[in-house]
Amino acid sequence: MIASVLPSPAPQESLDGFLKRLSEVEFWPDVSDFLGSFGLCYGRQLIENAEKVEDTLGLPTGTLKSIAPTAEPSEPAKSWRFERHHSAPVCPECISSGKPHHQSWRHSLVTCCVDHALRLIDQCPMCEQVFLPGRGSYDSCHCGCPLDRLEHIEVGDAEKAVSALIAGQMHPARSCLPPSMAFRTPSDIGEFIYFLASGQVETATGKQGKTPFPRDVDETLSFLVGATDLLCQWPKRFRDEVSQRLQVADPTLSSAPARLGRWYQRLIAFDGQAYNDFRAALGEVVQREFDGAYVGGADAPSELRNWISAAEAAKLLHIRAERLVDAIAKQHLPGKQYLSGFGHSHTMIHRETITEVAQNRQRFIDKTAARNLLGISRKQYDLFTNSGIFARFVPENLPPLVDGQHDAVELKRFVDDIASNSTALEGQTVALQELNLRFTTDTSGLTKVYCRIADGCLRPASSSTKGCFAEFQFSSAEVDAILSEVRRGPGLTVQQVSELTGWKSQCIAAWCKQGLLSHETFEHAGRVGRIIRLEDLISFQATFVPAAALAKQTKTSSRFLMTRYKEAGIELVGAFQEGKAWRGHLVPIADLSKGVISEPAKSNGKG
Repeated sequence: MIASVLPSPAPQESLDGFLKRLSEVEFWPDVSDFLGSFGLCYGRQLIENAEKVEDTLGLPTGTLKSIAPTAEPSEPAKSWRFERHHSAPVCPECISSGKPHHQSWRHSLVTCCVDHALRLIDQCPMCEQVFLPGRGSYDSCHCGCPLDRLEHIEVGDAEKAVSALIAGQMHPARSCLPPSMAFRTPSDIGEFIYFLASGQVETATGKQGKTPFPRDVDETLSFLVGATDLLCQWPKRFRDEVSQRLQVADPTLSSAPARLGRWYQRLIAFDGQAYNDFRAALGEVVQREFDGAYVGGADAPSELRNWISAAEAAKLLHIRAERLVDAIAKQHLPGKQYLSGFGHSHTMIHRETITEVAQNRQRFIDKTAARNLLGISRKQYDLFTNSGIFARFVPENLPPLVDGQHDAVELKRFVDDIASNSTALEGQTVALQELNLRFTTDTSGLTKVYCRIADGCLRPASSSTKGCFAEFQFSSAEVDAILSEVRRGPGLTVQQVSELTGWKSQCIAAWCKQGLLSHETFEHAGRVGRIIRLEDLISFQATFVPAAALAKQTKTSSRFLMTRYKEAGIELVGAFQEGKAWRGHLVPIADLSKGVISEPAKSNGKG
């Protein structure tokens, strides 16, 4: 049972450390046993379901979610991509002084405690096993060995600088870093350091950038040797790196980007002020040592170059350069074109234009992306298209260089509008993804259902609108009513009239055949069905009354009434033979004014 007074996460405390501290408060010697008592286990499932775990542990809402690693964190130390899965290192001095486990310790590229300048330890000297996340206690190994007695290993300024950079902590050691990173920590710094480090490692496949993440602190130290030199021996070591790559490249390649290859592309992809020094150093080396005709974008930081080539812009947009050149030539896009040398054409485009094109390409999506966004099948997509619903989201004039036609923003607004019209439903429901040609073969009816949903006439269940559009639930009865209306038109079937009036369906069908009851026919399942409009039913009831119903109301028999009507000269209509009996006798209401029954009705009890 959780204690009444719960600890709160300390600033920069890791999720693993907080759970270990929480288990200690609850007098559990091992966090794995503590979590196991609730059916939980530390890992991806716990992190992705942090809100449910908070409720299970009785913690205030947001307690775990606020300190859990995420896919796109604002703080680099909380990156799930760089989360340590195979070790849980600690700082011995932090433990002995009662400080919480720092969030940065969980980052696979951090090797030391910045506050105490000590190497992180991730192996128990007693059991010689690696400390694991979700196992052990706040201040002891799972075997019971105290963590405050671990070896204290001091580290140098370079190691402190890299760990402080990732942790986002200010420290004097960061003065050895490039000036643009001395006081600035970009959100993708982990990716950048990994890029620098993997470029220095020889892999089994010979491909840089495919290097696996280090599993423990020792592997991290080995992995970061080259990256630490590039960052902390600035700018000499980085310039030497660029120079060496140019020297070993294919000299027949005419551009600096081509000679530097994939390494150049990955470096240029890191944008923002924190990387300006790297771009500047790259440009200096290229201008000094490159002997080719085209330096590409290596002459200045990309964010300082407002005009870029069509080739570079095409890479940013992931399209062919020819499309950009053609769009500018036809004045569909603003740009600059000029000739040099022996008729060589150059096309330049402004970065703001590229940004606008990229936004439009992301906004306007093709039918596959539209189906994925809505969660519908290909056939459902075709039915929505044929019904004209999707035509609402296709502008008359699409922006240039856009491949898709569907406006994703309008599609999302369309779904949100339907969700906002939701209501509480009772009875059986059916999901939109189930409303397909397996549900009914009536294409017209299914299209009508889609149109009613789009127009807001058919409202989804409010409990289902948190999922994607295909998961919205609708009333089965309302869907069936729409399908019936399309198939038969407005009105009642013979069976429905029978249920409303109490008349036998055989009699109603006979009156329809005789032309006494107006109706319309339709084909269904190879048979003929009848639809009776309400106005025709009311007209029939105003003209005739079944003899059986009148006998029941006057508490006599039908045979007695028919005898009296015959004596009065009233002719009954609508009768038909069923076996040896005659049924369906109708009395014209207008003839009842002749006063057939002038005294209380008598019955001899015989037919």
